[in-house]
Amino acid sequence: MFNYFTGDKMRYNDCAVQGSCSVDPLVYSLIEVLLYELKQITYYVVKMQELGYENRQLNDKIIKYLSLIVVGYEFNRREFENIIRDIHLEKEDAQKVFIKICEEKNLDCQILKSPIKLDATDFSSLVNEGEKQALLRIKTLSAVNKNLTEIILQLLKSASMRLMELKSYSADIRDDEIAILKLFNNLNFTSITASKLVKKINDFARINFEIHQKLHKAREEYFGKIRLKKVSCNVKKGPAILASGQNLKDFELLLDALKDEEINVYTHDSLIVAHSFPKFDKYKNLVGHFQKNLDNLQMDFEMFKGAILITRNSQHKLDRLMRGRIFTTNELSGKGISKIENNDFTPIIEAAKEAKGFREETDYHSIQVGYDEDMVMSEVENIISKIKDGKIKHLFIIGLINHTMFSSEYFKEIINLLPENTFAISTVVESDRENILHLNSFFNTSLIYKILDKLKQDIDFSEFPITVFLTRCNLHTISHLFSLRHLGIKNIFLPVCSAEIITPNMLNFLADKFGYLKTTSNPDEDLKRVLD
Repeated sequence: MFNYFTGDKMRYNDCAVQGSCSVDPLVYSLIEVLLYELKQITYYVVKMQELGYENRQLNDKIIKYLSLIVVGYEFNRREFENIIRDIHLEKEDAQKVFIKICEEKNLDCQILKSPIKLDATDFSSLVNEGEKQALLRIKTLSAVNKNLTEIILQLLKSASMRLMELKSYSADIRDDEIAILKLFNNLNFTSITASKLVKKINDFARINFEIHQKLHKAREEYFGKIRLKKVSCNVKKGPAILASGQNLKDFELLLDALKDEEINVYTHDSLIVAHSFPKFDKYKNLVGHFQKNLDNLQMDFEMFKGAILITRNSQHKLDRLMRGRIFTTNELSGKGISKIENNDFTPIIEAAKEAKGFREETDYHSIQVGYDEDMVMSEVENIISKIKDGKIKHLFIIGLINHTMFSSEYFKEIINLLPENTFAISTVVESDRENILHLNSFFNTSLIYKILDKLKQDIDFSEFPITVFLTRCNLHTISHLFSLRHLGIKNIFLPVCSAEIITPNMLNFLADKFGYLKTTSNPDEDLKRVLD
């Protein structure tokens, strides 16, 4: 979510101006309040850490609430209100502890003033406070700093989401927690210059990338090394549950709860990658993948004849979905969506049984997921040899994130237009051209990063031209942009994005301020921008 406010006369987010967003503006007001309270408590946490005092439980709570803000549906307002009041009380307690420490050490410590008053118990007071805070932010921040602040928030949210899952694998995340809190604390100071914000964004890019790498490593250590796997898209007769999102630990908990049930489980969207991990082979209930459209969540959910689980921190926008049989493991359940409490999946199991499921078998195609890492790296070694021999003058990587149907024709044209002295690694388009390596892999950004790491060992990215096309927008897109910059990639094409994910204003800012390239409708002209 970017640029909720763009000017003094604009009260709400600029996606609404584009006609593409329908998120309740009251939700944005609540988010403003939560962000403000989180920023202030982070100030005290960071200051106390500098004085040698640490509260890991409070660190964890801040990270958890930061990760919640990315959820793309209309929150259950009562739950959200309770979270805001919880963090407000935590802030007041942290402030008292900080003051006491400063007095004991005879230090002159700065206390943050807060204009937000949460003494009232009515919901409208929270909304009003959020609107006031948003308007204040408009007046105090320059246009550049507002955009830089939004980039920082997106990086923080993305890192927090990954860190929360990483923690579930019993990983030591203390240093990463502290890095997130320190970056977040910078947003407390409106006088900070744009140049300092840019530096902090670039510095955090390394940490953010390392968190992503740690999460992938933890997943493979826990679930087994990714391998190639054919996944059935057939529909089986009987009760069914559809699991959507990207949190593999939540998905494992669901399957464990179903081990004695005759209920078929299907993955959806990013959770298709679960099939590529060996540990999931043991679950007899996991029968395949159900997805009819890459971009229409509502259509998929309406066609599914069972109960639906949305795992934590899903990137889906859910404000228009039918209600009644949708559940979530997220901290915030969303309006009309039932929350799974304490990993008790009984409610969704009962809902699946009541729904009866599919009445007949239906045969569809299968999908290949995962990858043969040894085979891929052997191909990469061949590419490196050709680069060193001067046979490849420019390398293209197309498909960091699984492509959308809308963009596939564009990338087919890109592939056809590539000169013979270039080479492309593509997860999007198949081709019989000798200078194209097609990797038929879904939702595996880890593979592209492994390829880049292998290339970087032998190729100087500052000298040899590499161009990356991101082919889909999601809540981690900004994170990927800066991870690629951190790795030394100079030419990075922004994908076509819905304003719900990244607004046109932000796309323009990323291009103007950081040099990212915007994809146009003309593949030939886009290629000339990096080949000439």
